[in-house]
Amino acid sequence: MITELGIVVAGRPAPQGSKRQGAHGQMREASVYLPAWRAAVKRAAYEEMKRRGVRPGDRPVFRGAVAFSVTFWMPADHRVDGPPDLDKLVRGVWDALTQARVWEDDSRVTEVLWLSKGIAADGWTGANILVRAAGAGE
Repeated sequence: MITELGIVVAGRPAPQGSKRQGAHGQMREASVYLPAWRAAVKRAAYEEMKRRGVRPGDRPVFRGAVAFSVTFWMPADHRVDGPPDLDKLVRGVWDALTQARVWEDDSRVTEVLWLSKGIAADGWTGANILVRAAGAGE
């Protein structure tokens, strides 16, 4: 039984939640990077679950309450204290982890252990994610 899952995602972190209006009045996500970012999160989650021997029938990996942590590494042309908002970065990751069936739903997150955003000094952008069963590792 897996009680903790670490996921390393390479790519450009993108916020989810800011909307803009299209030419015909439709609302869409403001970040053009969001679809690729969510796909990268899902792919990294699938690869880590496969590496850990989790079969599709064994998903979601976590049932019930989970704890969550993430550090985002932003491109060097960003300011660490500027956009995008940290909470909007988290939204995209949580939805991607739900789609990948890491957990049942993002409503199962009962603990946020840490959230942080830094600048990728070495050029690597992405995120380091940790999901664990709530109460595990205490």
